[in-house]
Amino acid sequence: MLNIYQIKQNLFLYLTPRQKSQLLSYLKSFIKKHANLSVEDIFDKFAEEENYYNEIENPHFEFVIEYFENEDFYREFKLFAGAVFEELKYKEAQKPILEAQKAKAREFRKKAQDFKMSKMKPTKKQLYYYEKVAKAHGVPLNDIENASRLDLRNWIMDIIEPSEDAGD
Repeated sequence: MLNIYQIKQNLFLYLTPRQKSQLLSYLKSFIKKHANLSVEDIFDKFAEEENYYNEIENPHFEFVIEYFENEDFYREFKLFAGAVFEELKYKEAQKPILEAQKAKAREFRKKAQDFKMSKMKPTKKQLYYYEKVAKAHGVPLNDIENASRLDLRNWIMDIIEPSEDAGD
């Protein structure tokens, strides 16, 4: 099956490159917007919309109105719509893989941030906040002499959101 880029090169050759680019860009978003309809219904809706805008003398694509009755235009529209539907189906199939990659990237960034924080000394604000939170919750202070930013962040989080194991 040809991909959408190969198909675009062979469609609407009777239009100027600028007209073709504008039309295909608009058609792609129009088809995606009405993806729940059949190709024939999408074509009818597109033709109806363009005729309406032409009647009120504000057409999007006045150059295309004369081609609505042309069989070649309809055939090329169907080819393009089919390619857009294939692309949508492919993207939908790839969605779980992309989500898994994003989750792994988030996890990697979190580990990198934790590693960086483990090598840094805590800020004065962080130390002050830790002391205030510990005092407010009646928790004894840990030794902050050799603590890192990561340690303080974890201690603060343990005080604010105690783990469920501590309550059992």
